[in-house]
Amino acid sequence: MDEERHVIDTPVGSLAVRVVGSGRPAVLWHSLFVDDRSWDRLVPKLSESRRLVIITGPGHGSSGDPGRRSSIEECADAARLVLERLGVAGPVDWVGNAWGGHIGVIFAADQPERCRSLVTFGTPVAALTSRERARTYLLLVTHRLLGPCRAVVDGTTKVLLSAHTRATDPDAVALVHGCLRAADRPMMRNAVVSMSLHRSDLTEQLRQITGPSLL
Repeated sequence: MDEERHVIDTPVGSLAVRVVGSGRPAVLWHSLFVDDRSWDRLVPKLSESRRLVIITGPGHGSSGDPGRRSSIEECADAARLVLERLGVAGPVDWVGNAWGGHIGVIFAADQPERCRSLVTFGTPVAALTSRERARTYLLLVTHRLLGPCRAVVDGTTKVLLSAHTRATDPDAVALVHGCLRAADRPMMRNAVVSMSLHRSDLTEQLRQITGPSLL
């Protein structure tokens, strides 16, 4: 497959972007803790009829970091900037996993003329519960002290992958482990604090979406 690679400066840091295929444009944004490689199994099929704009979020993979707390809203605006820099003028179909779905909700609500359709999966609309916040905070403290140790890697993998996937798909497990171990530690923590611990409820934004959506 022909593939373009770009690094585009945005208010949330320099974002690594892959562009693959041709046709109607679709944006793919991954979950926290992993990077653009999490789409690799889907890219060959989807790129047969779509121009895929695969964005690696701040603090992940080869993307940079804003050096401060940032927000889902800023990420949605950064996606708009990426599309402008790539010359994508018309509406896009947005496909987001978890974090990528949260950004997609904001993008579709705030920029309806730029979002033809929205697909999210693994994307809870409500903010974290007190229990989820405590668990995430403990994970972050452990990561700060010990880095991507076994407890952090195994705990995060259990959140991201189902028991069936963990038992039957070693490549998926290896991907999550590899992303966690290779990540820049401070940037990863900053992203998790900004995008997870500080994420607000998105119910009101959902009400504002007018295009076709699948959650």
